Amino acid sequence: MTEVLENIEEKYDSKKKELEIHRSSRERFFKDAEDWEQKRDELNKQTKELFARANEAKERREKLNEEIRNLKSQKDEILKELMLKRDELKEIRDKVIRVKASERPSIKSLKKRLEDLEMKQQTQNLTKEKEDELIEEIRKLHAMIERYKKEEEEFVKNDREYQEKKAEYLSIKIKLDELNQKINGLIAEREQAHQQAMELFEQAYQSKAKSDEAHQNYINALQKAKEEDDRVKEIIKELKDYEKIIVAIRQTQTTQKKQERETELKKVAEDIYEKFKKGEPLTTEDILILQKAGFL
Repeated sequence: MTEVLENIEEKYDSKKKELEIHRSSRERFFKDAEDWEQKRDELNKQTKELFARANEAKERREKLNEEIRNLKSQKDEILKELMLKRDELKEIRDKVIRVKASERPSIKSLKKRLEDLEMKQQTQNLTKEKEDELIEEIRKLHAMIERYKKEEEEFVKNDREYQEKKAEYLSIKIKLDELNQKINGLIAEREQAHQQAMELFEQAYQSKAKSDEAHQNYINALQKAKEEDDRVKEIIKELKDYEKIIVAIRQTQTTQKKQERETELKKVAEDIYEKFKKGEPLTTEDILILQKAGFL
């Protein structure tokens, strides 16, 4: 019986050590789960902020797109107006030049003559004398064209109607240039917003991937902690079973020892009683033993 008890107590002590190991593992996994949960929540918050900023940049880009479309529509209207003014200006210029330069060859005809001469120079074999004459004529034509151009500029420069239309044309052109600058500025701003949105979305998706990974690690750690907790509960149940067995064995041992003591006491008391019946003198201790054994 003693050997059995020692064996069970040894197993009981081993289970207690195992219990502490699993309790420690359980706490470690719970701590890991808590850390991953905190990390996940931080990443979720970061992801939410990144998506919010990315959507803000996207909305800003869309607003800029709408503004650019509106300005381009305005630009198309201004461009149409500018083309009309240009046609009017050309018509007035042609009329002025036609009137002022009616008695001389037109620049257009001179340019055609110049082209013909230059082609002749390039394609025909000429004598030195003929080529020199041709070159001189080409030079004179160039000079005449330049002189006529300056004359025409003077003609239109002094024409009031032309200058008024030119002022209107230039005013519209300035307006168009300013609008182009504004559109280009908005396009640059839109590209910046687009780039920012793309970068923020990329960061947000990366942050979400990390958050998902942290959540999975949290689930894994929690599962391991639960497994350890289940094992702890199993071991506690096993320990209670061992305790019941140990208590039962000890109670059995106590009963057996008591019975053995009582048997031994009865044997001693019987020997003393025989002495008593023979008339032998008894000591105080002998009397106490007889009383304890129920002989007196």
